[in-house]
Amino acid sequence: MTAQALPMAPAAVARGSARRRERNEAAMLFYPAFALVVAVSFFPLFYAIRQSLHAADYLELGPFVGLRNFVTLFTEGGGFHYLRVSIAFVVGSLLVTLPLGVGLAVLLTRPVRCQTAFRMILTFPWVVSELVTGYLWMWFFDGRLGPLGGFFAQLGFGTVGILTSPDTALGAVIVANAWHAYPLVMVFTLAALQTVPTEVREAARLDTRSEWQTFRYVTFPLIRGAILVAAVLTTLRTFNGVTLIVAMTGGGPVGATDTLGMRVFVEAFQFYRMEVACAIALVIFAMNILASILFVRVLRGEQE
Repeated sequence: MTAQALPMAPAAVARGSARRRERNEAAMLFYPAFALVVAVSFFPLFYAIRQSLHAADYLELGPFVGLRNFVTLFTEGGGFHYLRVSIAFVVGSLLVTLPLGVGLAVLLTRPVRCQTAFRMILTFPWVVSELVTGYLWMWFFDGRLGPLGGFFAQLGFGTVGILTSPDTALGAVIVANAWHAYPLVMVFTLAALQTVPTEVREAARLDTRSEWQTFRYVTFPLIRGAILVAAVLTTLRTFNGVTLIVAMTGGGPVGATDTLGMRVFVEAFQFYRMEVACAIALVIFAMNILASILFVRVLRGEQE
């Protein structure tokens, strides 16, 4: 037994050394990434929590005030107005983005000429920055220089200020945001449609004899999970978005497009009230957590 065990010892040592080397390599890859996540995520979060609980002179921390900044935000600072505008912005964007993205994905599954070119053109808004998108749509909606303004002028309506009217400004920003966001939904849906067996769709088409019923009762249940994931990403991106609104309206007119994200920008970099900006940012963070939990539960229910 001793003679047989001795030759095995070097092999066991070698295996143990290989496992230690693998653990060391994994640690070398994990800990730098973990430190980076802590530096760019957790540290700003803790800083925002501390700042929101104190009075401050911009970045200089003042006395501890507890939840006074949050109470002031929702009693005197218009917090409920910003929240209502944010929710309207998100819901309106989803109502436009999801049907548009899903519909275009279904159309792109049709065998047509230059299909690759069409896909490239339809995904173009995705690669355009939000700042460029904002300026592009601001020009489009301009009542004097934009094509839409010229169209209304030819119809005899005169100069129509879409972005300067409280009744239409938010709708215009929603249209611009949906134009920038629909390619994400389209790509997710198109990828999911590729996984649906052709035989299933053809059999359903023979049974229902209707394209709409085939999509509603057969295709849609199979791709619902992918659409839901796209809806989650679109919701979080829209709720946190600020660049598009800054470029198009700056939160106006009369606060019609003043979302929570826009208010963080204004409080921090225009009024220099960092403690209020941090309080609003934490409200946004809490809303993101609640929305994520809701979507995850719905997605889990769909998978079950």
